[in-house]
Amino acid sequence: MEKIELLRLIAPCGLLCFTCDAMKDGVINESAKKLLYVLGSYDSFLESCPGSRPISGKYNDFKEVLEYLANVKCNGCRVDHCMDSNCIVPECTKNRNIDFCYECKDFPCAKTGFPDGLKEKWIRKNNKLKELGIEKFFEEEKKIPHYAS
Repeated sequence: MEKIELLRLIAPCGLLCFTCDAMKDGVINESAKKLLYVLGSYDSFLESCPGSRPISGKYNDFKEVLEYLANVKCNGCRVDHCMDSNCIVPECTKNRNIDFCYECKDFPCAKTGFPDGLKEKWIRKNNKLKELGIEKFFEEEKKIPHYAS
């Protein structure tokens, strides 16, 4: 995979945009699209056979979540800045002309404002990036759920 594509899929903080629920063409987005396709008109089936499945009454809520996940539009933190959150990392790395926080002489710094759990993950991911390199890091990390520790 080319570096430019890897940079699109890995945020400058070291988290994977690829596994984020907001990433267009990410693993969650693609999985939601596939599941919606496979389910087809399952809601019509449930309506035609009331009570045939114990989840019948909950399916519309489930489908609403799937439709949301299937239609997300984020292009990654380097472009859409972590879905317009207050995260300063994309701008900071851009201003320092680096791809990842670990490349900064001040890493780890206190500027991120990350809560303790995220700060620990940020440091761990950046150290792993530095150790493995971008390609091997991505190959390992893409198998780990985004919302795992």
